[in-house]
Amino acid sequence: MSLSLQILETIEQLKEMAKLEEEIWKTAPVPLHQTLTAAKNGGIVIGAYMDGKLVGFVYSFPGFRNGEVYLCSHMMGIDASFRDRGIGYRLKRKQAEEARRRGYRVIRWTYDPLQSRNGYLNLAKLGAVGVEYVENCYGEMKDALNGQLPSDRFIVEWRLDERPTGERSLAKADLLKARSLTVLEAGQRADGLLQPVPRDIDETAAPLLLTAIPLDFPQLKERDFALALEWRLATRALFQRLLVEEWIAAGAWRCLEEGVLYYIWKRRSERWQQKGEEE
Repeated sequence: MSLSLQILETIEQLKEMAKLEEEIWKTAPVPLHQTLTAAKNGGIVIGAYMDGKLVGFVYSFPGFRNGEVYLCSHMMGIDASFRDRGIGYRLKRKQAEEARRRGYRVIRWTYDPLQSRNGYLNLAKLGAVGVEYVENCYGEMKDALNGQLPSDRFIVEWRLDERPTGERSLAKADLLKARSLTVLEAGQRADGLLQPVPRDIDETAAPLLLTAIPLDFPQLKERDFALALEWRLATRALFQRLLVEEWIAAGAWRCLEEGVLYYIWKRRSERWQQKGEEE
């Protein structure tokens, strides 16, 4: 089967996207008049087709903040049967290519920092950075993916005119050595589920920090909602504090043997390059 990426801008294409959105989130889609208006006025909507069937999309529109125009990437969805095939990565790369062509230099979007799949894509593969944390960003959401947890979100920023030419380059071996700089660990309970375990370290001299989240948070939430809420509140308090103290989430490392994803935090003023990600 072959994958093709197409700009979506006709009513028929956007109706197809709305149908897929409804299937993914089990809730009412973004109104057609809104997606159509965005597509005709500086927005970028891209569909991923597998042998003629729409299996994924990314929807974005213009944003403006502090005197800077950027592309606000509002939503990306992949059909459940086609996930973990790199389609999201290809959609985002195509989005960046089209954004540059249209004159954008920055793409911003939100995602749930407890969703490791998104964290790995956004920070490790694309090279975006987590620069803000918004508590209960969208209020109560009752769709299939968010459930009843507070809708906390990272705001990530992807600067398209920057290249990772930083002073620090970390391979997997370096990350293993940096485990002593973990300020949030994932401790295993008797039932096998992971619980948040904060650690106190001297952050003032630390070159970087690590914070762990479960690799499969949706399954954890399904098995123990109270524990999922504990993760939400623990990461909220810590991530907000780190951002206030001028740290940013600048990378992600999947440690499969531990069942966790580590966020890699660096000082805002430092440059960054990450290498050696394991698959």
